[in-house]
Amino acid sequence: MESGNVNTASVFFRDIKSGNQVNINPEEKFFPASLHKIPIMIGYLNAARSDPGILSKKITITEPDTNGELEIKPKDFAKSGNTYTVEELIEKMIKYSDNISTNTLMHNIDRQVLDTAFKDLQLSPPTDRSTQDYMTAGDFSYFFRVLYNATYLRRELSEKALNLLSQVDFKEGLVAGVPQGVDVAHKFGLFTEVQPVGGDMAILSKRELHDCGIVYHPDNPYLLCVMTKSNNPNLANVEGTIKNISSLVYGEVDRNY
Repeated sequence: MESGNVNTASVFFRDIKSGNQVNINPEEKFFPASLHKIPIMIGYLNAARSDPGILSKKITITEPDTNGELEIKPKDFAKSGNTYTVEELIEKMIKYSDNISTNTLMHNIDRQVLDTAFKDLQLSPPTDRSTQDYMTAGDFSYFFRVLYNATYLRRELSEKALNLLSQVDFKEGLVAGVPQGVDVAHKFGLFTEVQPVGGDMAILSKRELHDCGIVYHPDNPYLLCVMTKSNNPNLANVEGTIKNISSLVYGEVDRNY
């Protein structure tokens, strides 16, 4: 794949207007990493139907800071000892991929509520917190389809979710491959696995970087999900592969519409 930047990739494309789709390497499964923050958001927004006050519920942060472990560190995050509403935590979780907000939200909702979001959408929920690959690009794209079509959440809640996803501050993947000013409602996920080689030394054994979302082409919006596996130590090279795939797809859509 592209001069060895990635070892394996899956690409799912869906023309939103026509429903036509292309699915490259459709059976390959991946660990979604921070992509799973979208079903957490959907779970909370769905819970707001029966509990309208849930989004304004205030929570004081007691979670340890796990953001230091991340290769892509959040520019804004929930601070220990501070109090936030659930809506504010969802915003930090989605826009900045903040793990402190994510863990706080996970620990303040019944896990069954989140699993229900998977099951309602006919997807298998993760059974534990292991890093086993369990989701295809086509599987994950379904979350964006139901948000765009407002077939699971009410229209205003679906639009709230897509508005947050259009403000995600990761710009090196799908967003970098489209012209400036084109909106992209998306989320990235990054998982890195290292193996110790003695002392304090470790080597990269696996990296999974994904970027999935809706590209609002002015004439023909489409859904694009790119999921990758590699052992490339240079993250920028893997980001560049996703950027180039995004650019190629946008060019094809632009020529055909």
